[in-house]
Amino acid sequence: EHTSDGHITEDLDVRKQMVDKRLRKLQGLKAEVRPPDYDGDPEAEVLFVTWGSSRGAVLEAAAVLRSQGQRVATLIFSQVWPLLPEDFVPYLEAAQNVIMVEGNATGQFARLLRRETGFACPSQILRYDGLPLTPEYILEKLS
Repeated sequence: EHTSDGHITEDLDVRKQMVDKRLRKLQGLKAEVRPPDYDGDPEAEVLFVTWGSSRGAVLEAAAVLRSQGQRVATLIFSQVWPLLPEDFVPYLEAAQNVIMVEGNATGQFARLLRRETGFACPSQILRYDGLPLTPEYILEKLS
């Protein structure tokens, strides 16, 4: 551990004080969490969930599906930690089909959501071939 002025210590009292300090900082962060952006039909047949640079591709794919008459919504996270489940779990539970869209091979954010909320995303569209997610790619994977 280190003291508040940066010196290394093995003092157990200092260790507890520093962990408590970090936990207080987390509470402060939670007070400033930006909830995810929800857009679309409140009774969505399809809810796309994503974060980061996948935003544009997901919004475009959702627009295409809406133009075809489907009830579609998007839930887009601009920050992934800390999470406040009360801000988004009701959307996940209300949707008929939740699809996580991520640019990695393991569904990292889907796993984080499951760990923090217990909600397991039933479907995932993952892209990890080095190319960016596109609306065409998302729509192709839906077929």
